[in-house]
Amino acid sequence: MENTHEPIIEKQVFDKVQKMVIVQKYNRNEKKHKFLLDGLLFCYECKHKIGVRGKKNGYMFMICNNYRRNSKLGLCTSHGFSYETLEKTILQYIKNLFLAIDSKKIELNIKNNRTKQDYEKILKQKQAEINLIKDNIDKMYVDKLNGKVSEEMYERLFNKLINEVNQKEKEYNELKNRKEHAGQDDREEIEKIVKEFLKLEKPTPEMMKVIINKIEIHQDKQVDIIFNFKRLNNISVSNAQND
Repeated sequence: MENTHEPIIEKQVFDKVQKMVIVQKYNRNEKKHKFLLDGLLFCYECKHKIGVRGKKNGYMFMICNNYRRNSKLGLCTSHGFSYETLEKTILQYIKNLFLAIDSKKIELNIKNNRTKQDYEKILKQKQAEINLIKDNIDKMYVDKLNGKVSEEMYERLFNKLINEVNQKEKEYNELKNRKEHAGQDDREEIEKIVKEFLKLEKPTPEMMKVIINKIEIHQDKQVDIIFNFKRLNNISVSNAQND
């Protein structure tokens, strides 16, 4: 049963290793050729996988598996162009991005989204503001009882402060809802992956699957990279060309 005791290995690390093991087993048992971007290529139009195949002249090309199986039905198009060009383009983009991150030329919060940790800080501050207003209401009531504040003044200030409390509680609940849909702060994890990637002379398929969630190939040869990390923008490589 999950979550019944403190883990020996952090869950995030365990899940990552399991993902690598599955990839290695899949490639070993079912693939004659192992490509760097194996399992990451998808057709943008029909969402099926993109396969990599060889030609007699030696270079590799891509093809939508849905089109390959159902070409006579016109369900999709080939989406075919040079795999080598795609791999080279994506590797160069990631290398440039990671070099910029490593040298601090760009901030890791490229995507200006708040994380759960960010929302926790904001919620704590918002709750403190609500508590302060409620304390003021209580003190003002005591002052009214002691004759320091008139009934008219008390009613006017009370209504004003109650409206402020209601507004801030509404904001608090909205922020709490946003927190539920926010991601964890993966800044340190990205920095670690960046350093590991830059140390490698040749990246491995396992490393690419840690970095990239999927790569979508458009019919017009535009390529979208969807990263695994919330703080990295998903990017488009426009109109990759054949070799």
